[in-house]
Amino acid sequence: MTTQNDVFANFAGFPKEALEPMLAANAVAADAFERLSRQNYAVLGDFISFAVDQARLPTQASDYTQFMAKQTEHARTFGEQLVRRSQEYVEIMSAFQAKAQATAQVSAPAAKSKRRA
Repeated sequence: MTTQNDVFANFAGFPKEALEPMLAANAVAADAFERLSRQNYAVLGDFISFAVDQARLPTQASDYTQFMAKQTEHARTFGEQLVRRSQEYVEIMSAFQAKAQATAQVSAPAAKSKRRA
């Protein structure tokens, strides 16, 4: 039989038990947010570098043919960099998905067992 004291003792721990799965999910989301923000910052830096390089190209070429060759080379290099960055986005999201699934698998059974008790 459950006494009034047992109910009050259990009541004090209920918010902590109820919020544990959310805290774990929040930690995973915060980590993903940080990694994506840093990745976006790096990509923005790539765009700025490309724009500055493109603005300087006319001053570095002696004729139109050389200018076009340098511009093509810079554009190709920038495109390759963007491909690498997009692969990094895929890796970030794959890691986030794996962490989120692991967190859900750990949290869901624990939450169900606490509800039944």
